[in-house]
Amino acid sequence: MRSWMIGMLAGLLPVLLLPGLPGPWVCSPLIAFALVCLLGAGALPRLCCGLALGLALAIFHGQQLLERRITDVCVGAALGLTGEVSSLPRYTLFADGRSRQRFELTVEALHPAGCAGPARVLLSYYGPARIVPGDRWMFPVKLSKPWGLANPGSFNLQSWYAQTGIDAVGSVSGGAGTKLTRQGTLASLPNRRRQVISERISALPFEAPVTAILAAVTVADKSGIDTSLWNLFQQFGINHLLVISGLHVGLVAAGAYLLGTLLQRSLLLAGCHVPWIPALLALICCCAYTALAGFSVATQRAMCMVCCFLLAGVAGRYSSSGNNLLVAALVVLVINPLAALGSGFWLSFSAVAALLWLARWQRGRPGWLRLLWTHGFMSLVMLPLGAWWFGGSSLVAGAANFIMVPLIGTVVVPAALLAVLAMYLVPAVETPLWYLAAWPLQQVLPVAESLAGDTDGWLYRQLPTALPDVALAAAGVLLLILPIPRSARALAAAMVLPLALAPGVAPRSARDDDVAALTSVTVLDVGQGTAVIVRAGDHTLVYDTGGGDPAGANMATSVLLPWLRKSGVAEIDTLIISHPDNDHSAGANTLLAAMDTTQVYYGGSRQALSRGSPCTAGKAWRWPGGQRFQFLSPAGAGGRSRNDDSCVLRIETGGHRLLLPGDVESGRERELVRYWGESLASDWLLVAHHGSRTSSSHALLKTVRPAIAVVSSGYANRFGHPHPDVVGRLQSMGALVLGTATGGALEFEFVPGQPPRFTSHRQLVRRFWM
Repeated sequence: MRSWMIGMLAGLLPVLLLPGLPGPWVCSPLIAFALVCLLGAGALPRLCCGLALGLALAIFHGQQLLERRITDVCVGAALGLTGEVSSLPRYTLFADGRSRQRFELTVEALHPAGCAGPARVLLSYYGPARIVPGDRWMFPVKLSKPWGLANPGSFNLQSWYAQTGIDAVGSVSGGAGTKLTRQGTLASLPNRRRQVISERISALPFEAPVTAILAAVTVADKSGIDTSLWNLFQQFGINHLLVISGLHVGLVAAGAYLLGTLLQRSLLLAGCHVPWIPALLALICCCAYTALAGFSVATQRAMCMVCCFLLAGVAGRYSSSGNNLLVAALVVLVINPLAALGSGFWLSFSAVAALLWLARWQRGRPGWLRLLWTHGFMSLVMLPLGAWWFGGSSLVAGAANFIMVPLIGTVVVPAALLAVLAMYLVPAVETPLWYLAAWPLQQVLPVAESLAGDTDGWLYRQLPTALPDVALAAAGVLLLILPIPRSARALAAAMVLPLALAPGVAPRSARDDDVAALTSVTVLDVGQGTAVIVRAGDHTLVYDTGGGDPAGANMATSVLLPWLRKSGVAEIDTLIISHPDNDHSAGANTLLAAMDTTQVYYGGSRQALSRGSPCTAGKAWRWPGGQRFQFLSPAGAGGRSRNDDSCVLRIETGGHRLLLPGDVESGRERELVRYWGESLASDWLLVAHHGSRTSSSHALLKTVRPAIAVVSSGYANRFGHPHPDVVGRLQSMGALVLGTATGGALEFEFVPGQPPRFTSHRQLVRRFWM
């Protein structure tokens, strides 16, 4: 039994790493091979049978995923879409007063017929109507492929799309739409109830962070979890508490089982013997809470394990926890093999596996000692897991979890769930129960905010993400709990040290040779915006910070800071905000608050930038390795537009010249040509204004004559950047045109006397589902 399950898991997982899938014809011989293996006896034939079935299932699932993707010819076209709202809408209120509802729609019809194929799309709706799960709508839409930004150290949104089964993403044109009938199907019932409960929580008279946490742990609605609240929980290593976990499902099942046991004994006293009532009640409550949580991977795992345990008990058979975990993993991956792409799958199953491993060596210890060992062990387990999946860990996670896990698990969640029951059964006690659920959060959050502010961000630190360091630390953690001699245990502890020790930053003077030898330029994939990082040794310059919400989630938090931390950057020498347009400046203050920055320059008006000096033509400076930086514009009065006020930066390094012109338009370009003339010649050019046809004039390009031209723009953006005329002009001059939209983050290395070398992150990490 266990052999074929292990084989099937081993067959399902490797397919996810393939850059491309074999044809669907491969599935037939694999299934035939599996049937042949069934004729054999022993563990090996069963293992091979499971392996072949796993490979066939993963390939088939992947082919189905690719076939449903929207075709290239339909990307950006005006389409008519009819379907049913199939998820809990996520509501976002922007700083300018606009609101957005984002939701999944199960497609019933897509016009024109040539674009049919997607079965599930993710839509953004900016209109006034309230979107309700289960309602049927007809929307005018523009769709694109489920695309995501591709950067080292950042969250891979494309993997989330693949896990969720999203076949296209898009927005409703003009906030229009026609509501058809309200289906009210049984499948949409959980999401409709979730929305009602979430709106009830939002109306409670508590602070916004408190209601956000209550909605997250009750119905898995994370709409209210903003960047500041997420970062606060991350600093203390407790952001896993913002999702409904298997622990919560287990507590609900245990509580229902206890209630069922009391009911069973009451019936027994009345002469009615119904031994299956505790298991049935626990199963119903477990499934109901999993539905309330939106069937996340962690809750699916817990539900499968609970079901195995309860059904085995009803059947009078023994079911080991290890087998239950294996069955749960297999069920989750058979339903959706791509679930293994997400951190939730590995964190959930790894945590439970670690607990089962610990339990093997805890027998005979007192209860209080087992509790302390379990808590300490799980804190260590999260060190390699956090390093691998998130690139960092909290220094106070152990202490914070020791307080918060019992508080959330035994007070907040039970009180919130009882309040939900009271909404429908005993309305009179609903409000007191919500106050009980909120009270611990109201006491803890102000203290946490105060501590986080006083510590200046040191609570959370980046960790090495190299596989050898992570694997060595994981092995050391597992060995620590074994009954081995002290000398061996000391060796196990030493295995964790390479990961636990903070990565050092060499003094600047020790790296001067490196500064002279190599200059790297990374154009990050920030969608329709710009963010460029120049590094030489320990010196770092950042040119623009990408777009987003200056007061909330922006490219600095999601892309720029993760890249800097992953690269070991401890401080920034120079930050340049080319001009105040949001797609260039949104993350400026976020970056300044997160990292020490020596010098800040900006183009145009300073606006909300916390500090800095205007960039002026002629301003120049050098780094120890000889890299020279100079502003070529603006000079004097402002330009014809905000774009013309951009800081135009020239970089000279090791015989190479680089030009970063911001968003200057053709008029300003001609002025640059008249003043600077042939000194504008550069072998590397950041194409102005994302490739807009209002920039990159013939006059500028024939003067610069770049060998490499880089376009920083968003995939399928509404502006049509880069414009075909601009690309054509560059190519006619012999330039190699590269873009972040297709290549992801682009990293260039400039070494004296050698041609530039570059790598494309999207091509470097290629998977069939991307």
